[in-house]
Formats: sequence, structure tokens, C-alpha cells
Amino acid sequence: MVMLENALICGANWLGDSIMSMPAIQQFKAKYPECRLTMLVKPKLAELWSMHQCIDSVMEVKEGFPGTLGTAGALKKRGFDTAFIFSNSFRSALIPFLAGVPERRGYPGHQRSWMLTDVASPYLGADKTHQSWEYPAIMGLAESGQAPGAPELRIPESISLKARQLISPAKNKGWIGLVPGAAYGPAKRWPAEYFSETGRVLAKSGYGILVMGAQGELDLCAGVAGSIESDALNLAGRTSLPELAALFGLCRAVITNDSGGMHLAAATGANVVAVFGITDPSKTGPLGKKVRVVFDEGISRSRDIERISSEAEASLKSIKPRRVIDAVEALMQGD
Repeated sequence: MVMLENALICGANWLGDSIMSMPAIQQFKAKYPECRLTMLVKPKLAELWSMHQCIDSVMEVKEGFPGTLGTAGALKKRGFDTAFIFSNSFRSALIPFLAGVPERRGYPGHQRSWMLTDVASPYLGADKTHQSWEYPAIMGLAESGQAPGAPELRIPESISLKARQLISPAKNKGWIGLVPGAAYGPAKRWPAEYFSETGRVLAKSGYGILVMGAQGELDLCAGVAGSIESDALNLAGRTSLPELAALFGLCRAVITNDSGGMHLAAATGANVVAVFGITDPSKTGPLGKKVRVVFDEGISRSRDIERISSEAEASLKSIKPRRVIDAVEALMQGD
């Protein structure tokens, strides 16, 4: 890299991947504090990056081929000297190429290597298998060998205030968050009835239960909250992404699947208990010191699984609510 004054980051397309890329950006900003960083992402992720202290501005990528050309034209006017391409798609490399960004660094594949001026090589080693290690290599930080660390979010006070108002008055022992959804599908979803049973047990112990999820998970969250009855507050589909992050930070603990919500909760510094089926937490587990992963022992795991998998669903079903409750209680003892 010859110039590091005005850099573009073509961000990941998923919430969880985006959060796993944050530690690399934090490392980069610590090394190059004067370099201005602009994040280019799909509109659904713009609010996330507005909460990250290392990002100076956020641009939204437009949809379709006309959007590709329009986005490239807008980038060209900004005079970027470097583009770090986190997404592995062809389009994510095409846009900075069309924008004429002089230096473009990313991983090969998807027939896009010819658009890159610098093809990144992944870290090697058994201790560097987590996805968060992929992004420092793209940003030219390979020589440091420094572990990526934990993501850091900065939630505006106005958003935190609104979140507090949503869950006022506070319950006797505080709130426990339940996030029963997972955008990936059934292969990453702990059974809804297990979330319900866990919520009922914790409610009887004096905790308020806060059920959270996306707009597409309204029925799922309503079913979980309804089975817990008066001790549960269902906020699914009623919050923006920053408000959801603020709510996670106000919970005593958050119980999630292997999902974007899991990574978002961990990034707020919340106590997080995540339930994994056959996906591998050593590769995509939540980052941070206040996390616990509960999984089925003695099975083979993979980073990439089918969205619908009987093996995955059986593994998740074998993890009974008591194990998760014990993990939550043990984690909260360290508060």
C-alpha cells in the first residue's frame, strides 16, 4: 500500500460478518489514525456502521446494475486511494474497479482477481481459524500477528434513553433477552419451545423476559413471549438496529442462536449465551470475554452448513434448556 489517507471499505453483506470485521478496522485505525475510512454497505447495515467509532462516513450501495454504475460514479468523486474489499462477491470488487480506486485489495475467487491490484492471503495456523482473522489480512496487517480482539460499538445516548423507556419499569432482577430467530434458517435455530421453557424458568426466578427479533420473526417471537405470559415483553419488529443494540446492552444476559443478533449482543458488551448446533464456534463464535457457547459434544462441525439440515436440528434439540439456564446463571455471577 502506497497511500493511506482516504480509504474505502467495501463491507460484508451480513450483520454477523460485519461485526466480525470490526476488530480489524480497529487495529487499522490504531496504526493509521490519520487515514479517513468510508464504509460502503447495503442500506440495511448503514445504521450499524454509524455506531462504529473508527468509521468516518458511511455510503450506501445502490441495487442493480444501474445502482452499480451510480455507486461507482459517486465513489469516483470522493478520490479514494485504497479499497479494502471484505465481501467475496464479484460486484464488491467491480464497484471500486469502475470507480478507479488505485489500490484494491481483497481475496480471490468469483472470477474477480483481475480487478484486484493486491490479492490477499489468509492467515495460517490452528489458532487463526476464526473468521475475524480474515479481515486483518485484507487490510495489510499480517505482519503484526496481533489477535483481532473484540468489536466495539458506540451507542448514542439518545438511543440508549429510548431503549430504557421501552423497558421501563425495570423488573426485580433485571431483564434477560431472548433472541429465538436466526436469519440463516432452521439449521441454526434452537427449538422455540426451549426458548419458552428457559424464559419461564428465569421469569420464576425474578427476571423480566425481553423477546427480540426482526420484522420477519414476528410470529416466532410472539409465540415465545405468549407462552411466558405476563412476565415477557415482546419487542420484535419494533426497534431499529441501534435500539436493538442498546436493549442488548441493558440486559443482564442475552440468549441467542448462532446469528447476527448473537454478534450484535456480544459487541455491546452484554453477557451472551449462544446455542450452536453443528456450526463451529471456533470459526464464527461470538467475540468478547462475556460470552458462553453451549453446544452438543462429540459431533463433526463445519462453518458452512445447509439452511435446512436434519442433523443440525437434531443437534440443537439435544441441548436441553437446563444447560442454557446454568450457563446464563454462571455468566451473571461474574457481573
